[in-house]
Amino acid sequence: MNLGILAYLKGLLFPEIPAEEKDEGTIFVISDLHLNHSKILRHCHRPFNSLHQMNSDLVKRWNSVVGEYDTVYHLGDFSIRGSPQRWIRQLNGRKIFIRGNHDSIFLRAKQHSILSYGGHRFYLVHDPRDAPGSWAGWIIHGHTHNKVPRYPFINGDQRTINVSCECTGYTPISLDSLTSLDLDTINRMETVHSTPVRNRNSTGVRPVDSEIPRE
Repeated sequence: MNLGILAYLKGLLFPEIPAEEKDEGTIFVISDLHLNHSKILRHCHRPFNSLHQMNSDLVKRWNSVVGEYDTVYHLGDFSIRGSPQRWIRQLNGRKIFIRGNHDSIFLRAKQHSILSYGGHRFYLVHDPRDAPGSWAGWIIHGHTHNKVPRYPFINGDQRTINVSCECTGYTPISLDSLTSLDLDTINRMETVHSTPVRNRNSTGVRPVDSEIPRE
């Protein structure tokens, strides 16, 4: 096949955004807020006494770190029941949504996005199993919450970063914060508040994801 056609198809399948050049503010990532979803409180053992408290606290934590000119990539499962616009209007910053399996059909969302930032390439997707097997960079994902041991906040062997909100302290985390962790030296880090275990013997090979539940 003509090399020009191959390059064109690659651009369609993997549209890459040089994040440092395209965005003026800080770039954040988070996933699986599940706003207005009462069952998630019990399912993921969230530390809130009521649905109202959870909704209010998630909005407050978002706005405590995200400013008007910042950008937040939300990687799926934003809200349950009703229009997502109710919540979007309350949250600071420019919001870019990656579609999750619980998202409203009325939410304008992408299937994935690719960013280059801080010397790393990131594939942003809801379910980590949907990333291409040939992807050599890091995968930033959600979907697994805090329920799958293979997917802590950072798994250096798999080169995955789980930004389900349970792993990020229910607060968006910036790409600056992620890249400052010296990602390539981390073997495992349970949550954003944990001390990373560092190991230079990372294989970079992602195993079969048989233990992730299909919701």
